[in-house]
Amino acid sequence: MALDGAPDEVIDLLNPVFMADPGPGYARLHRVDPVTRVRLRPGLNPWLVCGYDEAMEVLSDPLFSVDPASTGDSVRDAIAVGRAEEKTALLGRHLLSVDPPDHTRMRRLMSRALTARRMRALEGPIGGFADALLDELATAQGRSGGAEYTFDVLGDYALPLAVEVICELIGIPAADRPRFQEWGALLVRSELQDDAAFDGAADEMAGYFVPLLAARRAEPADDLVSALVTAHGEEQLDDYELISLVYQLFFAGHESSAYLICNSVLRLLRHPDERAALAAEPALVERLIEEVLRVDGPVKVPTWRFPLRDTELGGRKVRAGEPVLILLGAASRDPRHFPEPDRFDSGRTGRQHLAFSHGIHHCMGAAVGRTEGRVAVGRLFARFPDLELAVPAERLRWRDNLMMRGVCELPVRVSG
Repeated sequence: MALDGAPDEVIDLLNPVFMADPGPGYARLHRVDPVTRVRLRPGLNPWLVCGYDEAMEVLSDPLFSVDPASTGDSVRDAIAVGRAEEKTALLGRHLLSVDPPDHTRMRRLMSRALTARRMRALEGPIGGFADALLDELATAQGRSGGAEYTFDVLGDYALPLAVEVICELIGIPAADRPRFQEWGALLVRSELQDDAAFDGAADEMAGYFVPLLAARRAEPADDLVSALVTAHGEEQLDDYELISLVYQLFFAGHESSAYLICNSVLRLLRHPDERAALAAEPALVERLIEEVLRVDGPVKVPTWRFPLRDTELGGRKVRAGEPVLILLGAASRDPRHFPEPDRFDSGRTGRQHLAFSHGIHHCMGAAVGRTEGRVAVGRLFARFPDLELAVPAERLRWRDNLMMRGVCELPVRVSG
């Protein structure tokens, strides 16, 4: 429900209809106002930013803090009532929950750990992980004895691929990765039931990182954890910060990448013309992923923002400490900056979308996410050119999730 004089029910961020097709909701928001107050639940009435210029202002201006200490107890309590993904800014000190100078210190260290060389070196493993998963699916298809074969793109391909990639980046030993596959699936699916399983998986993972950090200090390897724990001087992090940082990297990295892959696959399955163009020119996958990020990006809103003092935003008076959410997908479809914003055009040029956010909190793993999407989608359709949806698109279930946009499963069918 909208407040402050705007029409009732301008948008419901958790409505299944909006989740399946957010375009009409974005268009309503743009017709009303680039900044609108909405009601999520009792005690939590954030400002929702849908305009591109206004989103850039919030994402760029240090006036808007990500530190939960910048708001009042009542707002923090209301956020804590929500699902686990809403509360990530309340859990530990990491890049998405601290402001400068702590953020500057952490991000500088992460920048040195996430070197261009390290990220480029991931492309080979990403291809290897994708091929291994596709080999398993092809083998299972062969065992079907000529019958049609179905599988879930999310659970059988995108999610295990994303977990392997983030484990490779962090430096998780191969023997321990099955545990991370279980945790990764649980962190995504537990929110469909209750928070207890999510909290249990998060605690187990945090406990796993304690001896891993000690081991890398004693014997560094060529991985991200080693680069983090061997830092010295002003950039050195304590164990609590390190665990929060690595956990947040895993949580954010595997989920968003899996949904980017699924959203891209669904786009191609529902639009034969785009799929035919990709089949004729496989190199188009890079531009296709970029437009999927604009139109169907996996991250609906980044972390909460709280202004440090009273300010004006999009003609609205926003008071210090009031919660602000940026609707990234709506900003990336702002008709003031994107002609025909709902039209999917892989040849689109010009203004950059905000799928990876902007400013000091711009996603540091953007290059890896793009590579995962490009490799995973290209190789999936090359291996299974006759892939099709196994259920009508309107029957797909979308996650009841404020921060992410993705399907609960993506069942597809290949001919035997």
